[in-house]
Amino acid sequence: MANELDPFAGLGDVRWSRMRHAYGSATEVPELLRGLVDPDPAVRETALDGMYGAVHHQGDVYPCTLAAIPFLLRIAEAPGLPGRAEVVELLASIASAEDPTELSGPYKKANEAVTGPFPLWERLLGDPDPKVREAVAGLLAACVGDARAVVTSLTGRLGGEGDPRVREAIVRTAAALGRRQNGAVRGAEGVCDWLGRVLTAETDPQVRLVMLAELASLGGGAAVEVGEALELLTALYETGTPPVTPPADFETPTLIGALRRAREERDVGRRAPQAGELVRTVSTGSGDRVDDRVRLLTALLRSPDWECQVDAMGPAHVLLANWRGDYAGLVSVLGERIRDGRGRGRSGAVVMSEAVGVLEDLGELAAPAADALAEALAITDRRVAGQTRLEDAELPWVIEWPGDQPTVSPALQALSGTGDDRALPMLAWALEREHMPRNVAQLVGSFGPRAAPLLPLLRRRLHDLPADEPHDHRHESIAWALSRIGPAAAEALPDLLGQPVTEGLLAAFAAIGPEAAACAPILREAAASPQRSLAIRAAKALWLVTGDVGAALAVVDRYLGGDDKYAIRPAVDLLGELAPAMAEPERAAKARIALLRRLAKRKDPHGWAPLAAARALYRLTGDPEVVPPVVARAWELNRHTRTEAAELCAELGPAAVEARPLLEAELGRARRHNASDDGYGSAQIVDDEKLLRRCREVLAAMS
Repeated sequence: MANELDPFAGLGDVRWSRMRHAYGSATEVPELLRGLVDPDPAVRETALDGMYGAVHHQGDVYPCTLAAIPFLLRIAEAPGLPGRAEVVELLASIASAEDPTELSGPYKKANEAVTGPFPLWERLLGDPDPKVREAVAGLLAACVGDARAVVTSLTGRLGGEGDPRVREAIVRTAAALGRRQNGAVRGAEGVCDWLGRVLTAETDPQVRLVMLAELASLGGGAAVEVGEALELLTALYETGTPPVTPPADFETPTLIGALRRAREERDVGRRAPQAGELVRTVSTGSGDRVDDRVRLLTALLRSPDWECQVDAMGPAHVLLANWRGDYAGLVSVLGERIRDGRGRGRSGAVVMSEAVGVLEDLGELAAPAADALAEALAITDRRVAGQTRLEDAELPWVIEWPGDQPTVSPALQALSGTGDDRALPMLAWALEREHMPRNVAQLVGSFGPRAAPLLPLLRRRLHDLPADEPHDHRHESIAWALSRIGPAAAEALPDLLGQPVTEGLLAAFAAIGPEAAACAPILREAAASPQRSLAIRAAKALWLVTGDVGAALAVVDRYLGGDDKYAIRPAVDLLGELAPAMAEPERAAKARIALLRRLAKRKDPHGWAPLAAARALYRLTGDPEVVPPVVARAWELNRHTRTEAAELCAELGPAAVEARPLLEAELGRARRHNASDDGYGSAQIVDDEKLLRRCREVLAAMS
């Protein structure tokens, strides 16, 4: 490299003051770079946090990031400098080692700058420091331009590598490159052949597990054999593994420091802290083989070893969130872990907490664990906990957060999601607390009319909660809960009439219906509001309360013919709802029908407006002809429209027969329609299960 004696030669010649990072001027970058190799590990951690937090903020690449790369490369090359492994990991992130195949602009420049000196990385695969070798093996996944040479280097290196962690990294990177280069020379097929050969001689259980999982993910013959994987994992838990990183004896006020401390706390008392990563690898490597993954994870959850149980929780959550399957047995075992967690000290508390985390957002899928949840919640000695107390094997009802409103606990949320009435008295207790949890009314509302016994409490909270705090949405949450309870909420009208006009309030009036006639002046005024969401919701409420279709249609026409593109879909939705109540001349109005036909055929990047237009057209004209092509386009264009499209098919009945292949194909998919490799939404599972129910219902009706 440019200067083997001083990795920071020329650092002062760079005009850092003319560059910026995520938080302003890049003038402190030289200090951060020098801090990366400071003898004090606390200084190194602080500098590394600054690099990730500002210079490479959330994966971004700035001019100062590019300017820092040459100095980072020199640090990586310099033998004996502290912090080199962490610097190589930083370079891997800058080069987008996870998936650099579609980079452009500054991201592509960064990748080229990091991967360009490929001979350096080949040389460092033999570095004396195993942490550096492991980091380099991971970085090589970014070298897509030299993929063939990288795979050759990695496969040649494996036989002489004695460190299991480095061997695992070599296998993972070779497999990742094989997947990306599928069809190319030495692509997936070549890596499969190599893995199949070395697997026969591999004796280390950790490395063997990684090989099995990666071979399966590459499509290399049979899937991971569950029995063999369990034998290897059982042996690993019995013999134990060294910690991933030894506990540090220093503290820093940084995010990286907080994550390190959390990792250290997680590993306290563990015999096999590295095993969890291997469980994730084996489960993920089985891909769409959901039954195999369920068998593996269920067996691990039934193990008497608490570490084994905990390590299966995260992969179980990933499986449930992203794949469809029969999970009744798996969920039942999660309930068993909650039952036997009490009285087992910290390990029992960790198991219970992890199990509840898996169940929290399952909705009705959590029903096999409902008894265990209800029993544990009923006998808890601590109904309120400060955040999460891992030393107590208790399931609280409410969690208090420093500087924020409390929330209903994950365990009570999981029980509520199943629709189990045993949750209602607990929610009533939480609703009555002086510091009412911000999400309790939402959970009460999920019970619909069955929550009517809680009306007196909801009414009282409308009056005694603070009404002048802009970030306190509990009033609105109560209004929405009343709208879910429906006409039975009529007794709350006197309390609602004094509240600010919001969408939740209007939804409550609409749900109460004709008994809310006294609020008609409020609704007429809101229907004239310049705020589209308020006006359209008020128009719907006005119709449901007074029966005045004409007033609601006036609001619809105002927005259908206006310039607000964001108002078109809600206006069309309301028109579709009004259609059955409209007089014959209104239903046959040529101008509206012509507009709807144009909307239904319009090229829409998201598909929502054409779908709404097709539904309204069908309701106005009774002609189903326009619907199937719109459903097909929206279905393929935007997967999030599928539930609504399936409901429209249900409305059409036999006339939706053209959509049968779409519905059948959907039911045949292993992945959830809204699954994402980049994140997770709390409603993801519930929404996908709803889509599956709709598809089955429509197909059953067709049959």
